[in-house]
Amino acid sequence: MTAETRVEATRTTASGADPRLGSARIHVIDVADGRVVFDRDGDLPGPTASVLKLLTSAAALAALGPDHRIATRVVAGAEPGEIVLVGGGDVTLTRLPVGTASFYRSSAHLETLADDVLAAIGDGVVDRLVLDDSLFAGEAWLPEWDVEGRSPEGYIPFITALQVDGDRDDPTIDDTPRSEDPVGRVGTAFAELIGRGRDIRVSSGRAAPDAAVLAEVFSPPLSELIRFGLETSDNALMESLARLSALAIGESADFAGVSRAMPALLARYGLPVEGLTIRDGSGLSERNSVPARFVAELLVRAHRREQGLGVIDDMLPATGPDGTFNRKRFTGDDAIVGDAVRAKTGYINIVCSLGGVVRAADGTELAFAVYAVGEMMGDPARAAIDAFVASLYLDGADAA
Repeated sequence: MTAETRVEATRTTASGADPRLGSARIHVIDVADGRVVFDRDGDLPGPTASVLKLLTSAAALAALGPDHRIATRVVAGAEPGEIVLVGGGDVTLTRLPVGTASFYRSSAHLETLADDVLAAIGDGVVDRLVLDDSLFAGEAWLPEWDVEGRSPEGYIPFITALQVDGDRDDPTIDDTPRSEDPVGRVGTAFAELIGRGRDIRVSSGRAAPDAAVLAEVFSPPLSELIRFGLETSDNALMESLARLSALAIGESADFAGVSRAMPALLARYGLPVEGLTIRDGSGLSERNSVPARFVAELLVRAHRREQGLGVIDDMLPATGPDGTFNRKRFTGDDAIVGDAVRAKTGYINIVCSLGGVVRAADGTELAFAVYAVGEMMGDPARAAIDAFVASLYLDGADAA
């Protein structure tokens, strides 16, 4: 197929004639001058799937800043021999031994925390461990999430402020079963590390506000958490960042608080938030509803490095042999894009989505958001989206 024939065929796809796109929402902007290059129902809100993680990342940057690290602390308990492990929302904390890599990169280790506690108490004895998971409020599971997606596939755990390895059964694998009790898993692992062969009584409770800090460990900085969250589309991590962002501006750390906080934080970038419906931080909810135009405009600001959003532009997965983009995408004729696309994918049953930036063959940089909306969208929709973005690459400044 010649480039000219491909472009014409893909324009037919983008116009909606291709049934693989379903009820498409598409918006494309020339980053240099803000010109709208292509639009099809770009102002009509629609489900986003994991493209919503771009919004969660932007909200977290506004609330917390790129250098923020999430702390997990152990403080003194109310009585001698008692310590309290306080969850701070770091789902990347790992129970694996120091020197062993988990699925998450550069994680803090529970073992380090235990060693520091034992060093802090010296000759003291710990016989009681209290688990404080009170930072996050409300339900740990959004009812509209697909229950089949939690187990055995393991797309997401219960959302708790105290957990290790995103509550994975196997800390080194992405999609692996999660438990019914993430906090209990932490308690078992930490009690073994602290007790070193002695029995430790484990219970739930809250740390005193003025309790002395015995030890603490920290997550990687937010910028690296965003990189990993966008690259692997990690749901647990993005849900935690959404709740921490809500807390940072005085909202409750639950799904309702996230729904209020996310638009408020995104409005700080001068984006029109009136059409947003945000139900979670991961994009798993089919009730999330965001115009494609909003995503494209956010990506324009990120590519221009406005208001600290350059972090998102830097962290987008890239196509090409050296990139981190899904190797099953942009294959065959669409491989013509080479390393010119950087984008976030999304998929739930009713939508396939892609939001990112393409550096066209003529050097034009185009920010785009594409949703293919319908029933049981899948590989055909992904192929249609890839073909559309490939046409943007070929057309460049003439894509309108």
